[in-house]
Amino acid sequence: MMLSSGEKTRGFAQEAFTERSQVAFRVYYEYAPKGKWSTEYTLRLNNEGVFQMPPSRLEALYAPEMFGETPILPLTVRGKKQP
Repeated sequence: MMLSSGEKTRGFAQEAFTERSQVAFRVYYEYAPKGKWSTEYTLRLNNEGVFQMPPSRLEALYAPEMFGETPILPLTVRGKKQP
């Protein structure tokens, strides 16, 4: 959790629970207002390359047909230059 200490949340969404695993990051909200708000999370990438993440998705807990998605730009990891 030390690496995630700088993560920020902006806006008025009320977080109820956060689930972190090797394959997913999920946040459950008590309340998500209309408008813009954001949350940050930390990734650990151990290899060089270009990584394409799936879109971020927000859906209503008891009405999954109500959802929104936003694309995430590819992440590029470059190795250190050798002297």
